[in-house]
Amino acid sequence: MLKKVLAAFLFLSLFLPFSAAQYTVEFNELVVYPDGYVKVVQAVRPAEYTVAVSIPLLDESPQGVMVVDEAGSPIPYEIANSTLTAYFENASLIKIIYYTSALTSKEGPVWKIKFTSNVPVRIHLPDNAVVVKLNEVPLQVDKNHLVMPPRNVSISYVIEKFSANDPAYSGDSSSGGNLSGVPPEASPNKGSGVNWLIYLLPALGLASLGAGYSVLKRKGEKSKDEKVALPMTREEYRRKLEESDLNSDEIRVLLYIYDRGGRTTQAEVKKMLNIPKTTAWRMFKRLEEMGFVRVYKKRRENWVELVF
Repeated sequence: MLKKVLAAFLFLSLFLPFSAAQYTVEFNELVVYPDGYVKVVQAVRPAEYTVAVSIPLLDESPQGVMVVDEAGSPIPYEIANSTLTAYFENASLIKIIYYTSALTSKEGPVWKIKFTSNVPVRIHLPDNAVVVKLNEVPLQVDKNHLVMPPRNVSISYVIEKFSANDPAYSGDSSSGGNLSGVPPEASPNKGSGVNWLIYLLPALGLASLGAGYSVLKRKGEKSKDEKVALPMTREEYRRKLEESDLNSDEIRVLLYIYDRGGRTTQAEVKKMLNIPKTTAWRMFKRLEEMGFVRVYKKRRENWVELVF
């Protein structure tokens, strides 16, 4: 009996370290966006001779998952029960990147990010966030960048509000001063020879009729799209937005759509703010969930319409 116990102990002592030491964690990093979405970056270094590692995730249903090696090459993976298993051959570093909204919640003006980690986590809060409560003393603090110890992490914070009259989005200053997205109208070139005009008169007449019909059609469509009787004045609408839980970019976007008659394309708003497509998508998704806009497709474009 004693020999069996010793044999079992020897077996466990030999094989458990290998199964528990599939990898070492290089870093865990969270980037928190003002709309509550979180970008998670986890980097691990697999043990030698390992061809697969199973890494616990912070969310059961992550979005936009990407798994790459140290060279940025994609690595095949599968997700089951909040665990990602990556399969590889010669990778010395594995980086997992994904997005989630499951880590944050909001009650009134107070946001909370809450999760559990077995290793220290570096957290980047929004620039205009003010921390109001921590459940643990951070290992390191640098402005809105915190390194939290392992175990349960809970951080409560508020987003400082900005006036709708604040300067425009400062992500890129190369967009110039014209934010309307409407190009200046061009005038057609005029003919210079009378003889040519005589010979081309029939063709010009037909072209003029076609152009006139096209202009009238565009004007009619434009009046349908933009000349909408809005139920409140701009000042009333601005006050309503400032009393809501919106950040400065969201207020600026909604006022811009108001000035466009209550509806416009997502592409035009994205160009106005000069922001990435994913950021614009998250913003419109949040505004639609909050009941401020309706997003729909028209003429192969995504349109945004205010909801009052």
